[in-house]
Amino acid sequence: MKNSNISTLDASNWTYEFEKVQIENIPKEDLLRKAQEKSQNSLPSNLEYLDSTYDDKTGTSGTAFLDKNTGEVIIAYTGTNKDGNAVQDIIGADLGGIGMGFGIPIITIVMMSK
Repeated sequence: MKNSNISTLDASNWTYEFEKVQIENIPKEDLLRKAQEKSQNSLPSNLEYLDSTYDDKTGTSGTAFLDKNTGEVIIAYTGTNKDGNAVQDIIGADLGGIGMGFGIPIITIVMMSK
């Protein structure tokens, strides 16, 4: 994955990389290192990884980054991840939560700008 230096686009792309390693139950303190290893790339210098979450029931995940250029916090969520957990996404979130109209709540990260 090539970094674009567009903060929101890079945050979105990197969220998929974080989800891939969270599926493997990597300890929180190792997520950034493992995501960079798996993607064979480094997080763009304008982004700082803050926190992430993964719901194994729905396959939904989100990651918070600080945009060092603007001071804003970007929270990016994954959609269906064909390279990570597509079956779980489709059954748990797409069909079970959305398709059946259950509206299953997802853990949300709330962060404040520095």
